Amino acid sequence: MKPDQSLDRSCLERLLSLAQAGEQLQLDEPALLRLVEDGVLWAAVLPDGSLGISQASLQELLPREQLPDYKEFAHLQGEPISISDAARKYEIQTSTLTRWMQRGYIARLGKDGRRTLLDEADVAYCAKVYRSDSGQGKWAFGSDGKPYRKSGK
Repeated sequence: MKPDQSLDRSCLERLLSLAQAGEQLQLDEPALLRLVEDGVLWAAVLPDGSLGISQASLQELLPREQLPDYKEFAHLQGEPISISDAARKYEIQTSTLTRWMQRGYIARLGKDGRRTLLDEADVAYCAKVYRSDSGQGKWAFGSDGKPYRKSGK
């Protein structure tokens, strides 16, 4: 790299210790090592000889509700918000919110007259994901409701 070039830190992989990975997945070390051997988790041998587990591969195994981005909105869990109010508050089109609800990315909490009520934690999370690495014409979510990742990313 030339001295005047800056390093794009977004391309660097964050690695977790076996203990950290085990805590997040609630697995012991032998179970984690089996997942590494099976290619389910990606790992690297660090300069000190320890094993570092890829945080990205670990997060593929976590349910959406355990992802750090989702936990950021945990205080809104179960709070009803209408589709029209959510569209105004989060600046997302009502048709997009409706599609996300139909696909199961946003929980429908019920009705209030003619208004459909959504779970605001789901709406806030989906709005964040939508703005972070997507946009019109791009996939925002995988089938599991977690951020869409191209294979090999």
